[in-house]
Amino acid sequence: MELLTEIEKAKELVDTASTFDNVKLAKLIHTRDIIVDERVRYQCAYSGCREYGRKLMCPPYTLSVDEFKKVLSRYYMALLVQLEGEITNKANWEPESDRWALKLHDVVYQLENKAFGLGFPFAAALIGGSCKLCKECPGINSPNPICVHREKARPSMEAMGVDVLKTCSNMGINMEFSPDKVTWTGFVLLS
Repeated sequence: MELLTEIEKAKELVDTASTFDNVKLAKLIHTRDIIVDERVRYQCAYSGCREYGRKLMCPPYTLSVDEFKKVLSRYYMALLVQLEGEITNKANWEPESDRWALKLHDVVYQLENKAFGLGFPFAAALIGGSCKLCKECPGINSPNPICVHREKARPSMEAMGVDVLKTCSNMGINMEFSPDKVTWTGFVLLS
């Protein structure tokens, strides 16, 4: 596919993303603007993320930061997507936040499939936060760990070392935290 054709197809993907409920932003970005920082992965491993080592889409089961940087270098654009959801129970916000994270997961999964159909054979989605397809990852205790939802499960940007806040900031996207809402960010790599 020629570059101009690819850009037009990618714009079609942006239009599709904008049709999903609660998607507040869908923006094409150059992959050189995605900030990968080893400290993000360090946070996963050593700063108390409760999912580290407990889900197959989380470290240490995912690519290393260096491996991801190498993969990312083979892509030239990505569709960044943000979904915003309301939090109604501030005393017990986590279940609501998780439901919104699952919604984002579904959106980027559908966009990845649409990207394949548009001629991007290496389209690859990344979610925000840990995979929430299963309450507990059933594959983790297996002698041959395999995800039971391989067709839909995707690693998080954070697991790959992506500094989501810095990436969004560099793109002019304001990330603010509020007890009334949650914003989940994901992207689909396009090539």
